[in-house]
Amino acid sequence: MSLSLTPAELALLRLTMLPGIGSTISHALLEDFDSHPERIFEATADELAQNPNIRPSLARLIRSEDSLRKAEEELRTLDERASAGELITPLFYGEEGYPEYLLNCADAPLVLYVKGTLPTDGPMIAIVGTRRCTTYATDVIDRMVKRWAELRPDLIIVSGLAYGVDALAHRAALRHGLRSVGVVAHGHHTIYPSRHRDLASEMIHSGGGIVTEYPFYTKSFPQHFVLRNRIVAGMSRGTVVVESARRGGALITAGLALDYGRSVFAVPGRIFDSTSEGCNWLLSSERASCLTDPDFLLEELSLLSDRSGVQQLPFSSETEQGEEDPILSELREAGPLTLNDLTLRLGEQAGALSGRLFELELSGKVRSLPGARYERTAR
Repeated sequence: MSLSLTPAELALLRLTMLPGIGSTISHALLEDFDSHPERIFEATADELAQNPNIRPSLARLIRSEDSLRKAEEELRTLDERASAGELITPLFYGEEGYPEYLLNCADAPLVLYVKGTLPTDGPMIAIVGTRRCTTYATDVIDRMVKRWAELRPDLIIVSGLAYGVDALAHRAALRHGLRSVGVVAHGHHTIYPSRHRDLASEMIHSGGGIVTEYPFYTKSFPQHFVLRNRIVAGMSRGTVVVESARRGGALITAGLALDYGRSVFAVPGRIFDSTSEGCNWLLSSERASCLTDPDFLLEELSLLSDRSGVQQLPFSSETEQGEEDPILSELREAGPLTLNDLTLRLGEQAGALSGRLFELELSGKVRSLPGARYERTAR
């Protein structure tokens, strides 16, 4: 096998090889050059400097051949692994098969390296929580996933393949016949923790996969785990927190999901348990919906009425009478609003509004702003 990339794909891969340029700056550069990534590497230093994030040293790095050399090395590695029977597929931002919900995030990865399958033919739900969970989490997750599998067998469970709640979520998906995706914070040269190698293999053989934004030999540095969380939250229609301390990765993931305008659910716990402090805080601060019944999540995300097996949004941006969607009316009258603002103004559930906002973004009628706000476009 020999990977053959288009000029645009090669340019996207090169961008990921540049130190000092993360996803956010990369997307800003893509916007500067009208979504033609190859033009970035053809630009002069002065043209690159038009972007306030590009310092002279960074402009020189972009114009050098260093990123091309690294990209070619990565492609050779992927070819070698494929020849050895280990197929890893690079999935590029904007191409068919890239998760639709993640595509709409301002800091979406330019490249996802997929081992196995990244299924996109069903709604994705993230389950996150502490690594030091109790039997309560085991029982809750099994009950929820079992019920979801009965009502939505196309559901895809997303988590981070870590100890604790992550592993429980992946195993529950396997046990009840759902596909599962693990997002890891390192390259595919390893699995961390190593104890989960068999679990990862089972997920792949059951129609799911392992996904990372990092090249093959990338190690798992601490900062990578936080960045990994944005992918878990970004590709998922809703995020469920099951047991979490007041601080930790699960609450970071929940915060990212809220920033993306997604629905967050938390399973309540006893007020004396440290493992439930984070969930109870999310609930008391009204950052999450209380999840005690698995059917409630499907109702909130409008998934009980959509049983087509395809990730579709059940709402239209226009009413049956052809009238303007109330969301557009509110944004026209009030200017930029958050999801919470819209729920208060319209008196509707956040889960339903989140789905409609996403459809409006896809149609170009609404765009997201920093601070999890939305504004109406000129269209």
